[in-house]
Amino acid sequence: MLQIPAYRTTAATTSGTTGAGLRERFEAAFESDCTVVATGRTAAWIHGFDVLPPGVEECGWPLECASDLPEADTTVVDGLPVTHRSRTLVDCAADLPRLEAVAAADQFLRAGIDARGLAAVLERVHGDRLRRANATLLAADPRAESPMESWTRCLVADSGLPAPVPQLRVRAPGGHSMFLDLGWEEWKVGVEYDGMAAHACLGAETGDRRRHRALCNLGWQVLVLTATDVMEHPRAWLVGLREALLERGWRPELSVLHDIGARIDAVDSAMSRA
Repeated sequence: MLQIPAYRTTAATTSGTTGAGLRERFEAAFESDCTVVATGRTAAWIHGFDVLPPGVEECGWPLECASDLPEADTTVVDGLPVTHRSRTLVDCAADLPRLEAVAAADQFLRAGIDARGLAAVLERVHGDRLRRANATLLAADPRAESPMESWTRCLVADSGLPAPVPQLRVRAPGGHSMFLDLGWEEWKVGVEYDGMAAHACLGAETGDRRRHRALCNLGWQVLVLTATDVMEHPRAWLVGLREALLERGWRPELSVLHDIGARIDAVDSAMSRA
């Protein structure tokens, strides 16, 4: 079976500190040792990006910091020394599990990254870390609007299915536009992530259902996924997506279909290990 690297954090190691967030704990560490610099997920958090594993609170995540970093890799945010955005992005891309790394990279790219700064950081990365960083950056897309959208897109790509367009605009009669989290315009197939926050009230749920009915009336087939689908049971919906694309006219070679079947098995196995 095709081997896929670790997809997600298997367990969070708590810091032993309760009631204190990452910023507060780093402030205390910096007061004790002015040489430390926030790195990794801690630096991302201070920059304003939530790249913690799903369901993990910041008060339970270990502080990440280091000393003696190159000055060119550091900056100051709200009076705190942290790795600058490009260095933090590369660290996340190289060191986080696959799905979390892609979701983090999507956030950074969406906010804007200096291309020269990113290239300069990558020049100093080698071996497996460079390979993982490059693989993450190739899979990243700034159009993603949530981590679960990023995870879904990454699982689709790793399964070998055709690449979707994130936040695909669908124009309805009268000039009204609707957006799909992921879409394949050629075959009129879409995937939507149904987050709990989006359906905090009946009005939101009714609006989504109305939009899905409108898309169906325009000839679209929409697969609606939940967090459980994405994080625990990818095989069922990936197979369903493959069948929907085939029914709508996608015509891959048999060898490609065989490879996709093996990749779906590998993706499912990787998520099961997590």
